[in-house]
Formats: sequence, C-alpha cells, structure tokens
Amino acid sequence: MDIECVYCFRTLPDGERRRMKYSQFKRHYADCTPVPGTYDKAMKTIEVVIPDGRIKPSGVRGRSFHGYEMFMSNDAGEVFRACYRAVSEDNAMKQHRKLCKLNGCVPCAPPEGRVARIYL
Repeated sequence: MDIECVYCFRTLPDGERRRMKYSQFKRHYADCTPVPGTYDKAMKTIEVVIPDGRIKPSGVRGRSFHGYEMFMSNDAGEVFRACYRAVSEDNAMKQHRKLCKLNGCVPCAPPEGRVARIYL
C-alpha cells in the first residue's frame, strides 16, 4: 500500500518507515526515500521508507560465510597457505587469484601431507 506524503503530495513507496540518525541515512540508506518534513533538527534524525527486502532478517548475516584454506607457490617453488572468508568456493578462489597476482605467485595444489580445508 503506497502512502501519500502530506507535505508534497507525492506517493511514497511501500516499505517500513524507520527513524534514524541523518548521518546513518546518508552513509547506509542513501538509496531509500526520506519522508519529507520529518527531519528533527534538535535530534538530527529523519524518517526513511525502507523498501521490503532491503534489510536481511536478523541472524542471517555471517551464517552463509565459510573459511577456505588455499595454497600458492612462487617461482622458487615455496608453497604458502592463505585462508579466506567467503560465501562460496568460487568467491574464495577469486580472492585467492587476486592475492596470488599481487604477490607474484600461482595457485597450486596442497603440498604432500596437507589438505585444503573448508571451515564451516
């Protein structure tokens, strides 16, 4: 259900209305619609319409991340271990390739006796 603003008579999008510090709005919610006329100069707060689906439910963040252990080697044949926190193995591999390129190394298989682990 759309809400009509009493100050400018424009229709506001569906979503939750939440009062927050103006600085928080500018830093984290700039893509959301502020409700005109709700700025409180004394408290420096504003009311913002946050669209449905904009905020993840509590407790969801971080649960989908896993720890990935990967290895790389340099031209001298030395093998190094690196750990990444990522959502999937593909994302961890992207991070790994960037680190390898930065250090002049190439991704490699784990050394003998070692296993690349995934920490859940």
